[in-house]
Amino acid sequence: MIPALALLFIGCAPQDAEVSGNWHVWLAANNSGTVDEGEIDVAERAARIYECSGRNWNSETDEWEDGYIGPQSGDDYASGKYFGGACSPDDADCPEAEMSADCDLVDAMEYFDFLGKDGFYYLTEPIDTWRSEALINGEGDFQLTFHNKLGDGQDMRVMFVIKPDFAPTTCVDEDGDGTAEVVDIDGTTWVDAWSDGMGGDRLYYLNAGAQQSAPGELDTYGDPIIWYFPTEWSAGFGHAKFAAEEFTNQPNRYGLYDEVGVGEHFEISYAGGTSGASASYWGAAIDRENPDMTVYAEKAAELVALADGWDGEINGVAMNGVAPADGDASSFALMVEDNDWRPIDIHEEGLDGWMEVSSSWVKIKSGSTLEVGGSAEGEFQIFMEGLESSSAMVVRGSFVVDKIRKDQWAYPDLEEEKREENGEPYCGQTTSAEE
Repeated sequence: MIPALALLFIGCAPQDAEVSGNWHVWLAANNSGTVDEGEIDVAERAARIYECSGRNWNSETDEWEDGYIGPQSGDDYASGKYFGGACSPDDADCPEAEMSADCDLVDAMEYFDFLGKDGFYYLTEPIDTWRSEALINGEGDFQLTFHNKLGDGQDMRVMFVIKPDFAPTTCVDEDGDGTAEVVDIDGTTWVDAWSDGMGGDRLYYLNAGAQQSAPGELDTYGDPIIWYFPTEWSAGFGHAKFAAEEFTNQPNRYGLYDEVGVGEHFEISYAGGTSGASASYWGAAIDRENPDMTVYAEKAAELVALADGWDGEINGVAMNGVAPADGDASSFALMVEDNDWRPIDIHEEGLDGWMEVSSSWVKIKSGSTLEVGGSAEGEFQIFMEGLESSSAMVVRGSFVVDKIRKDQWAYPDLEEEKREENGEPYCGQTTSAEE
């Protein structure tokens, strides 16, 4: 009986993958569900406590403002656990200049600006999985999920999913003979282009939910027009739950604009196009009929240089409490996709002329077979934001899967099933967009 029970418990906690790496989480002091729940002593567990939200000593009430989590004395700050904070009037030993210098680093964060929105408890540990699942789901996607015990009866779950054969297609009559054909958007398989120069490894961006803001264009209410990615352009997605709090990955970005589309763009305007150069982040224009790709390359190099600085906002300021230039690049690194492989066409829509920056990606090593019964090895980095909070999370590591299982509870691909059932051929000639 005892061996049978042991087997039962083992069966309930599969270990499909060996996962190693580190997780980092910044829990917002005043809107984190995990902090509010109180099951984890976040103040004790924190490697560092950030307080650059503007809260400080209230001279009218003679006490700290509600929500303040910074040091309450110079001795507290000297412990090395705090970053930023404020002084009380009677604290003669308060290192005000050092606290101010800390918050100057936070205030200068441009791409990742969450640390200035609240006080934060920063927790980090190596990944230590007690359960992992590697599946091919009902849509044919590769899905890796792992659980990590947090102590105090709490759990962390991280999941990412990618489309192994990701290749957006469209239905067009390219030669004008009246017969439409299924062709790759932009003339090539996107993953092939993303993976160029990686020695056979395959790169997938977790870009589900990505959006662009139309340069210089407003709707009838005066708000920026947002261009959302269609589903078929989505190569992957990431999700996590840290104790009581849910997170989703930050998708690829096409500019430094906020959720309502205000800001600048990683875009080179076309000469004669509706996207004016004045609305562009780059302030440069290219002739669509005879593009000068040296200009494009120069702007791509500028973006790479900017991204190197943005890396440091995480691996320097947020992870280690140091200046961005002093961070550890092996802990976190953005990827820049210049999109120079996309042909410049006569349409205003699409990605030609745009560059993108990704904080969340999966790299599958050469020789992996992302199919039921196959094996896989790879690396991943996922930057996630709180679904209902100002919290943030980074999970970076590697994985090895000896055998990928089939999701036994999967639902069928209803789009293809219904197309065949109703006799509605795709693009006038086939029953599948993949044929």
